[in-house]
Amino acid sequence: MKRATVLTAILLALAVAPMVGLAEETSVCIPYSVAAASAANLVDAHVGGLLYTMELLASTADLQVGVWTGMRNLLGRFEQLPISFNAWFLLPDGSYYKVESGLTGKNLSDRAYFPKVMAGETTLGDLVVSKSTGRKSMVLTVPNVRSGAVVGALGATVYLDDLSQLIADALDLPAEVGFYARTADERIALHTDPDLLLEGASTAGVSAVAEAFSETLGWAVVVGSTGD
Repeated sequence: MKRATVLTAILLALAVAPMVGLAEETSVCIPYSVAAASAANLVDAHVGGLLYTMELLASTADLQVGVWTGMRNLLGRFEQLPISFNAWFLLPDGSYYKVESGLTGKNLSDRAYFPKVMAGETTLGDLVVSKSTGRKSMVLTVPNVRSGAVVGALGATVYLDDLSQLIADALDLPAEVGFYARTADERIALHTDPDLLLEGASTAGVSAVAEAFSETLGWAVVVGSTGD
């Protein structure tokens, strides 16, 4: 009952209407700081909600057992959240299962997050090019612990182009105003031009006017003029 209630609450929170309607305002009076804060809050709502749901799922009996056949349907329902992502279950040898294909035949033991999650640490914010889809993505992982030992991990691959578009659609900024998110190491994590994702922040093409920070990921969300 608790799981169903939380999932329903998250679905409602993630499906809310845009926080601000900026498109009807002129470029002279656009509250850039409000737009930046709204974008950062949207990132936190979507990614934070996803992470919280993952933590709940990792504590369920279906995942605690660690058998793929028992968790596949649950993860399939999990993938129905509004944010675009793939769910998967990671084994201690680096192999992993996906909902639509089962055991993939690929291995994630070379990813930076792998030793961390297998040591019992939740990870989020790793930017990668997906091995299974080739898409630019962000990875979240939550360890699956049974009897004090990590027996696997629940993972989610969030597609950065879809997340960027989700935020852009919610903000509804006028054409001459753009936004992007940059990481601490100056890489572009969110941008409406998918070709710029994972590139250096200096290539964003947005003259910064205001910025706000995602509490969940630590990304700086920048809003400013695109020069259009």
